[in-house]
Amino acid sequence: MKNLLRGHIMGLLSAAALFGVTTIPNAALADDPVRVAFVSGPLADSFFPPLHQGAQDAAKLLGVDLNYIAIDEADISASSARTMQAAIAQHPDVIVVGDFITNVVDPLIKQAVAAGIPVYVNQSGQDSWQNVGALGFVGQQPADAGAVAADQFGKVGSKNVLCVINVPGNPYLQAICNGLSAKAKSLGVTSQNLELPTADSTDPNKVERDIGAYLTSHSDIDAVYTLNALVGTAAAKAVKTVQREGKVAVGTLAASSNVLDQIKNGQILFTLNEQPYLEGFYGVLMAYHHAKYGLSPVGIVATGPSVVDKDNVDKIRAVFDKYPNVIGAK
Repeated sequence: MKNLLRGHIMGLLSAAALFGVTTIPNAALADDPVRVAFVSGPLADSFFPPLHQGAQDAAKLLGVDLNYIAIDEADISASSARTMQAAIAQHPDVIVVGDFITNVVDPLIKQAVAAGIPVYVNQSGQDSWQNVGALGFVGQQPADAGAVAADQFGKVGSKNVLCVINVPGNPYLQAICNGLSAKAKSLGVTSQNLELPTADSTDPNKVERDIGAYLTSHSDIDAVYTLNALVGTAAAKAVKTVQREGKVAVGTLAASSNVLDQIKNGQILFTLNEQPYLEGFYGVLMAYHHAKYGLSPVGIVATGPSVVDKDNVDKIRAVFDKYPNVIGAK
């Protein structure tokens, strides 16, 4: 891999010579790997395997020494503090962090920056990264994802949307539902939220039961939007279990093998792909470029939301099958 990277660099040198440029920074040929601590979500959550894969692929390509530190969503506030403290203690060249609980993580980002550790914010923390001294952000705006979801439901005539939050206390997920609510209101559509019990959120059978019970007691719901592929699959099954097929549209965030199958067979209307693989890959890439060359994109690098529905699901499925963990988790 180092030979491949060196060959790539030498190719850049040859190309640069055509324009009269004969040197590039010595750092590009240095042997010492860039050390990146990447604090993000657990791989048991179906959203994060593609993000982890993207980070790993970038690290392998660039020769980065990557330490992926996973939070515990069942204890998200305390875990967010512990994992960020562990990253700072390692004093890596760069920290990339999912700023899931901003009131907990933001002070630690400031602490890292004060200690001379550059920080990039990844996936969550869009509203505060600039204020705490981070160098950049890669991900999507949650309000945008919610608005696009509302638009998708509006196109099929939905009038009352349920937004399901699978990690209570996660401001990012709440912001998606808020974005959906705001856009839905402008379309003359109502919305409401359901927060799943933390103990249920990773058990598909319990999720199906919880959503099914809500649909049974709220007969006016005609659309369900979930924020996790596992929950999306469970929601589609719940609709079938309570015999509301054809009456309740289901959309979700993130992709999985089951979600793509359910889009294909009409059980799920759409998914919004945040493209977490890119969040992981670009997170490491941005850290590498800053550590090596002092270069950084200006502002936000947006990765989503990208709509996957019946019109493009076959193309997305082909990529999913050929490149494991790039589109979504199995």
